[in-house]
Amino acid sequence: MAEEHQIKFLGNLSRLDARPGDKFVLMTEGDVPHDMAMRITEEWKRFMGPDAPKLMILSDGIKIGVVNG
Repeated sequence: MAEEHQIKFLGNLSRLDARPGDKFVLMTEGDVPHDMAMRITEEWKRFMGPDAPKLMILSDGIKIGVVNG
């Protein structure tokens, strides 16, 4: 019997125009447990390929910024 696949609506997708050297940040509204963050990182590498750019995961409302002085 064929394996059944289900498509779930995950939200709106948009095209990213990444350039060499770009870094990626995943921001979530809720907490991301360590094991889930590791799984997300593994899936990211599988999706992006062997030369995948690094992915930073910021959860539970954490934000990152830079100030030039």
